[in-house]
Amino acid sequence: MKGKNNIATSSIKLVFIEVIGDLLHWPFWWYTRGVKNAGNLFLDTVKGEYERLGVGIWAKNLFVPMFGQYDWQGRLISFFARLIQLIIRSIVLFFWLIVASVIFLLWLILPFYVFYQIVDHFHFLFH
Repeated sequence: MKGKNNIATSSIKLVFIEVIGDLLHWPFWWYTRGVKNAGNLFLDTVKGEYERLGVGIWAKNLFVPMFGQYDWQGRLISFFARLIQLIIRSIVLFFWLIVASVIFLLWLILPFYVFYQIVDHFHFLFH
């Protein structure tokens, strides 16, 4: 019986130490490797949306006539058609950038908010 009690006590101590260690390590991970991962995801998301919308391609071909129409009417229509596309796609990309930035900033402030909520919930213990 004594051997089983010793193993159970050792196991509980080990689990407790692991949990405490993880809780102490978590903030360091969140603001080092976690921020790096979140930042890379943010950049990849914005870059992917930029490529999906084709903003660079529309800008590069702004002055290229569409459908091989090299007369002045074709060039004029092509320019304004592409300009409108470029403006709309840039606006969509801008809003996408705003949304992705807000999500990234939420990643940064979430631990502080959670900590504040925990302290606020148990405020009666600290008075």
